[in-house]
Amino acid sequence: MKATRRQLLAGTAAGIALTALGPIGTGTAAAQGAGVLRVSVNQRVNTLNPLKMVNIPEAMVAELIYSTVTRLGPNMVPEPGLATKWESNRDASEWTFTLRDGVKFHDGTPFGAKDVVATIKAILDPKTGSPGAKQIGPIKDVSVSDERTVKFVLTTPFADLPVALAQWNASIVPAAVLEKDPTLLESGKYGCGPFKLANYEPGRIIRVERYENYHVPQHPKVAAVEQIIYPDLTAESAAIINGETDILLVATPADFDRLEKASGVVGVRQPSGRFLNLVLRMDQKPFDDIRVRKALQLSMDREALVEVVLEGKGRPAFDNPISPGYRYHADTPAIPYDPDKARELLREAGHPNGLKVPLYVANRPAVRNALAVALKEMAQPAGFDIDVQIVPYDAYLANIWRKANFYIGSFPMQSTEDAMFTLLFTTDAPWNDSQWNNAKFDGLVQEARRTPDPERRKALYTEAQRMMVDEVPYIIPIYEDLLAAHRSYVKDFRVHPRHGSFRLDEVSLGEGAPSRT
Repeated sequence: MKATRRQLLAGTAAGIALTALGPIGTGTAAAQGAGVLRVSVNQRVNTLNPLKMVNIPEAMVAELIYSTVTRLGPNMVPEPGLATKWESNRDASEWTFTLRDGVKFHDGTPFGAKDVVATIKAILDPKTGSPGAKQIGPIKDVSVSDERTVKFVLTTPFADLPVALAQWNASIVPAAVLEKDPTLLESGKYGCGPFKLANYEPGRIIRVERYENYHVPQHPKVAAVEQIIYPDLTAESAAIINGETDILLVATPADFDRLEKASGVVGVRQPSGRFLNLVLRMDQKPFDDIRVRKALQLSMDREALVEVVLEGKGRPAFDNPISPGYRYHADTPAIPYDPDKARELLREAGHPNGLKVPLYVANRPAVRNALAVALKEMAQPAGFDIDVQIVPYDAYLANIWRKANFYIGSFPMQSTEDAMFTLLFTTDAPWNDSQWNNAKFDGLVQEARRTPDPERRKALYTEAQRMMVDEVPYIIPIYEDLLAAHRSYVKDFRVHPRHGSFRLDEVSLGEGAPSRT
């Protein structure tokens, strides 16, 4: 029998408390130009350097201030960005990108091929510490062919290069700044995107204003965008219901129905490959024993978790990071809820009386807390005593992520299978937080990179996905639908399945929008 929400949460939620922080208010003012768009988020921006950005609010800021060589369309197909066209040789080992003419950075510096080359080389330089280093492809060299042409030479054929160059860590910055002092990028003054930075109050608000010389003349369609941080989720929901904000970037499943029913609010729901995951450090006890990992794998009812944690707004996942939204998704086997088998595996692993383990959880996004509470109750019959430890998000980043041996992560869908694997799972992945170092898996990913034939690539990626499910570096119980909300006067706001692209330069404010400056 599947557990109900009441059964799973009873007796546990009361013991896990968080201190709510006060709401942030910014007031309103008279209308000017095309209006001011206010977007609420519940995580802070920690850097304005796009080469080092990590979270979703940072991705939004990157897209507002900076531009990339290509942009990723809603159908996961690359579109022109700073490049107007691109082509490769026959085996996709060399690529040529033709760049736009007349683009200028916000400081007035003309944009050219040298800036693309310098940015890509900075991303690849280990001294930069960019998460994009493994995401932009197997680049051997990048060079200036002429002022408007850049040539990429790859270590292996890579058909996904135009997609890879659309990710936010590949935002292009001036070569002169990188040569003079890369720390200047923390000022946010050196983009060539649709908006210029006007105000940055860390932990509170970021305001950007329309860049009149943006290379898409009809964009942006508003005079300014304000990203406002609401650490308190109740206050964030109240702000959009009351019309203090225009877009709520990430809604919780528990609050989504209420938002949809509020007068003047439109709910947005987008199926995605975004997932919550249990990180199991394979180099530390007790998760160095595959029997323990397998036992935990069998300790959860995935269908019930979709209902309990996501309020039905998602799909069960069976420990495969590659969801059906990817081109080369493999139908890996469903994993049953079998607490008796889980107990047997724990006994075999030397835990006849069960196993107590601390589970660390960041307080943002809130859905992580719901998953932790549900798992604590659901895994008890399987012999797991899960001690849930909720920590502030900043402390999670500093002390838990990539350090603790058992915690809940949250990752958006990536642009390609290769991007997901090389971000999290290959031995040299920058965020390989499970420490799953498997030479065979690495080989499959590398071979798929250099294989232009789609059928062969599918076979390689299928084997890689099945290896992951079998060896359990992560437990991925559910895929989340992306949930957002906006006021009814907001036009052309979309939620991208990648959840790293928002295209706020395409959004406009229609009749009924409040007057602000």
